[in-house]
Amino acid sequence: MAQGRSQSRPLVVAPLLALAIALGMAKPSPAADAPGGLVSLRRVTVLVDLEHPIDPVSVEDLLARVEEALRGADPPLAIHEAVTDRIRLIVAVGPVSATTLRGFWLPLSGTYGIGSVRLAVERLVTLPGAPRPLTATVWQTERRVAGSWRTIGPETIHIVNEVLAELLDARRQVR
Repeated sequence: MAQGRSQSRPLVVAPLLALAIALGMAKPSPAADAPGGLVSLRRVTVLVDLEHPIDPVSVEDLLARVEEALRGADPPLAIHEAVTDRIRLIVAVGPVSATTLRGFWLPLSGTYGIGSVRLAVERLVTLPGAPRPLTATVWQTERRVAGSWRTIGPETIHIVNEVLAELLDARRQVR
């Protein structure tokens, strides 16, 4: 029995290894690297989702920070509620106890903030054969956030600033 198992493993591993080598040697085309979904992006709606309350971060503060960054871009983005192009910021950072992370209780255990910050550009796209345009994410970036719950607010703001800078840099590249 053991001999039969050892003979079947190379049969499973060999195709996976060949696929990994082939994928490693394939190079993406320059068009795949270009943020084409940002071309002609001029007017947007800004949406902010804050999944868990974080002191001192609020939806209003995040919305103001995103809008300020977009208006300060070169060229600036106009912000209108009625347009279909959207910039969506999702902050999904929540409290997790050290006991949960560790798997057992210890005295003086703290609470940590763990989650992610995601910034996405959503636009209407037309697909062949589709009866109407669909909303699709045409550009996105995401960062993990982890730290002591006491310091997670400033850390989250720092990460939000990073993803906004990345969006503005990608937008400059398509000009």
